[in-house]
Amino acid sequence: MNHLRTPRRPGHRRGTATASVLLLPLAVTGLTACSDAGDTAAPPVASPAATASGKRCATQPIGPETEAADAAGQPAATGAYTLDSGAVKAPRKKTFGAVTADRSAILVSGSGQLSTYDSKVTKNGATSSLPEAGGRGLNAALLARDGGLLDLSGGLYYTTGKGSTGVAATGKDARATLSGGGINTQGASSHGVLASYGGVLDLTYVQIVTMGAQSAPVATGPGGAKVTVSGGTMTSAGCGSPGVHTSGDVSLSGTLFDLANSEAFTVEAGGSLSLKNVRATAAAGGVVLRGDGEKSYTMDDGALLATDGDVFSVRGGAADVKLSGGAEVKTKSGALLRVKDLADATFRADDEKLTGDVLVAAGSTADLELTGSTKLDGKVKGASLALSGGARWSVAGTSTLAGLSFGDGSTSDGVAKKISKTIDGNGYAVTYDPKSSPQLDGKSYRLKGGGTLKPA
Repeated sequence: MNHLRTPRRPGHRRGTATASVLLLPLAVTGLTACSDAGDTAAPPVASPAATASGKRCATQPIGPETEAADAAGQPAATGAYTLDSGAVKAPRKKTFGAVTADRSAILVSGSGQLSTYDSKVTKNGATSSLPEAGGRGLNAALLARDGGLLDLSGGLYYTTGKGSTGVAATGKDARATLSGGGINTQGASSHGVLASYGGVLDLTYVQIVTMGAQSAPVATGPGGAKVTVSGGTMTSAGCGSPGVHTSGDVSLSGTLFDLANSEAFTVEAGGSLSLKNVRATAAAGGVVLRGDGEKSYTMDDGALLATDGDVFSVRGGAADVKLSGGAEVKTKSGALLRVKDLADATFRADDEKLTGDVLVAAGSTADLELTGSTKLDGKVKGASLALSGGARWSVAGTSTLAGLSFGDGSTSDGVAKKISKTIDGNGYAVTYDPKSSPQLDGKSYRLKGGGTLKPA
């Protein structure tokens, strides 16, 4: 993946940054450890390239929608080090650890505020409740909960075992701020960072590696959350582990993603994902937008490259996709946009070069709005198409349009000229719904380069 470059951090010498940076053991001696085991385990050493299985699995929901914290019958969060009031600044390079099931190495809640600098935090052992781990950060190495604040500068955070997220912020007014440093999680269902139920995460130049299945580097669980990521590299090796899995609001800027066995991003109902100059390569598709509610994906500049699968897959509910700034979106095998499961999609592209088919299943709808210098090269099945400005369509297969319109308000008298300038038929037949295409006046037209445009 030589075409992807790690963004430069201001004030730092340029260098090559890869996932292996996280995996180098650190020599930490002469430090006071805070651990429920009385020692600090050596960090695991592995690499996503060596561990990736090549298997595919569906990305599962992160956690259940439950209102009560520590609902009846569910384990309560505990910590080897806890802080529920006051502000504490830990000594530089202080170590923390936990091995007991469901216990975090660090738990900050209430009015507690903890700052660390170049700390090493290790969490070993699995959770007893995956729903609570995914929903409320149970068993995370570092947990800010219900008002607690974490300010983490540098440092390395390692977890092993199932359901062991690196850093979590969950509950109203909980916040974790990370600047530099790295997170490595080894087990299944172990995200890099997690926010839920009003939690907030701010990451600046953080490196995250996850090795297990269902382990997104960046995740927001149920109940609403906000995550902002600037710079950094995010790598996942397991299946069902998109770079971002969100039902909250996530904003990315200048971040590099490499997903060995998953789609690049998954946006659930109620979620929004905004990208600025983000580059992602993924083995199993680009962006999945799913669920019965509204969700959105916005991409300005950057690149989204899929080895296999659709670039955009909309599955149920309403989804809004917007591309601008010369964003590069490609797949080696799959559609540009696939809409199914009674979904309604709006796809907007401004000054973009798009290659691939648009496929809309029966019972679903899609509106394509192409503006500026956008050019679409592909066939369209079942979507409405609106062309304005200098936007063009190069037909790459027999197509059926649910509607066709031109944004300049062309009437039937001038629409033939507009069609000849904006649609290259390449010998293919295109049909349109005359009721949804009043500008075409129910007429048939010959297309430039061969082919026809006729009412269905």
